[in-house]
Amino acid sequence: MEEKYLKDLVIALIVILLIVLGVKCNSLYRDIRVVPVESKYEKLALSDKLFNQIQNIEQSIQDRKEFVFTVTKDPLEQNLIVKTIQDLEKQWRQEVENMVRLESTIMPEVGKKRAAISHKGKTKLYSIGDDFIYGIIKDIRQGEIVYSYKGRENILTLQKLPDKPEEIQNDNELSTERKYNW
Repeated sequence: MEEKYLKDLVIALIVILLIVLGVKCNSLYRDIRVVPVESKYEKLALSDKLFNQIQNIEQSIQDRKEFVFTVTKDPLEQNLIVKTIQDLEKQWRQEVENMVRLESTIMPEVGKKRAAISHKGKTKLYSIGDDFIYGIIKDIRQGEIVYSYKGRENILTLQKLPDKPEEIQNDNELSTERKYNW
């Protein structure tokens, strides 16, 4: 019989505990609902202007993290004032490759006349009637070709390679150290 009273006591304690917890939650809820309009921490809060500045800074940081550099050259050597000898050599080679240049004419006693024309670093042989970069070749003479472009006849004469700049003329060996031209 004592077990029966013990069981009732445990149930009564649980019910009392639930009632106490309910009253405590209710009083906390009422305290939370009543928030003062003027807070004593108002001066510590962020203004909209400051909050927007912080967001802009964070966005800028994210943009910089996601930015992908597409520079293929050393950024320290990209200025226009100081160029290395390798830069000057590369610039000269690009200038030569972009030229349309008559390298030679071949005038055999028997057979077709031919002209060697170089462009973009490649040399091709052309004969009379062929299309090339500037038009159609009409005639090949000693040291020149006559071509037609948009109804006009023009002459392309034999050209030698442009001279290398003085800074790179004597530098034939490839050295590992960098030499500057200042």
